[in-house]
This record gives sequence, structure tokens and C-alpha cells, in this order.
Amino acid sequence: MATTGIFNGTQLVVLVGTEVIAHATSCSLSVSADLPDATTKQSGGWAAEIAGLRSWSLTTDGLATVEPTGTDYIVGDIFTALNGRTSVTVKFTTANGSTVIAGDLVWSGSAFVESLDITADMESPVTYSASFTGTGVLTQSTNA
Repeated sequence: MATTGIFNGTQLVVLVGTEVIAHATSCSLSVSADLPDATTKQSGGWAAEIAGLRSWSLTTDGLATVEPTGTDYIVGDIFTALNGRTSVTVKFTTANGSTVIAGDLVWSGSAFVESLDITADMESPVTYSASFTGTGVLTQSTNA
């Protein structure tokens, strides 16, 4: 059943392929458009822009695990994609656990892993931060 109204951010997740990135504590989608200056003397003293290139990225932070589960995407998988210079299909959508919520919006596209940080502070859980940069179109649709 589709999510309605204001909802809890815990439901938003990042998936690589069909696997949820494991143990995430936060995630975000950023979409932007370049607006090249098109101001001329005929602009009457007002700035003018044209629509230029669009770009997008996804970031996620969480608690790191190195234990392969077969159903979650873990830090080792993120490193493998980065090290192999392989693009991955990423999705930003709602889920209950690892099951996407039918009828909700999903943004998806192909991306490269731009960065992966793993932090291990004394007497604290190991954390990770990963950034994916889109290559090509970001699409918006609904989960089936």
C-alpha cells in the first residue's frame, strides 16, 4: 500500500540493483541544474539564464558490516564497485525493511561510486559514508 501524508524518514532507503544498502542511518538525493548566464544588453539590467546540464547524486551513511548476507549491499560491495570502476543501478525510494513499498515514488539511474569513507572510532560502532554520482538520466516512476 502506498505511503500517504508526511512519513518517517526511516522508510527512505538507497538500493543498489535490488539490494538495500545495509544498516543505513541516513540517505539523501541531490538533483541540480546548471544555469549558464545568458544576460545581454537587451536584458534591461536583469540577469538571464538558460537551462543547462542537470546532474544528480546519492549519499548514504550507516553502520558498517563486513558480513555478507546475500540480501543486503554492504561496504565491501560498495568498495568493489568503486575499485572496479563499474557503474551500478541505484534507487532512492521507500521500503519496509528490504521490501520496496508499492505505489510510492522511486528515483533511479546509473551511477558511479564517487567516494567511500569507513570510520572506526575507539569504543564506537564502525561507520561508513558513501557517495554515488549519477551518469546519465535520473528517472522518476512508481514502485510496482
